Amino acid sequence: MALPYSYFTKSNFASQNQKSLAYGRASQPRTAAQRVQEKKGNDDDIVQQDRIWREFIETEKRCNKHWKEHWSFLKDYDSLGNEKEEQPLPECVSMFSNNIPNTTNQNFGSRLNTNIGKTLVQMDYFLTKRHQKRKLGDELLSC
Repeated sequence: MALPYSYFTKSNFASQNQKSLAYGRASQPRTAAQRVQEKKGNDDDIVQQDRIWREFIETEKRCNKHWKEHWSFLKDYDSLGNEKEEQPLPECVSMFSNNIPNTTNQNFGSRLNTNIGKTLVQMDYFLTKRHQKRKLGDELLSC
């Protein structure tokens, strides 16, 4: 399923680097007409786009397998080389927090009079203050 020309092959990157080094500069800039033609050609060829997408997915799978073979041991050990113990997940976890006021649809929860609730309200005000509707100055009003 590999295409004769692909952006994902190493040979493509090597040939581009060799070309630019051979001339001592990057390739010549394209004209506006060339860019429009390239874009038009890319939009029309849906089959080619599908092939490129499938090749990209295959590359992702291959890289994932490569990671499992060569680097997955890192998840089992800490930075000192000691084996990590896998901690079991709890059976049931509440969605509600005892420490932080919960929000629903950007409305603050019921514990707003606590220190953390006041801080949340203050942070929300400072984040949205510049986007609030305000009266324009005289120099910005239309006649």
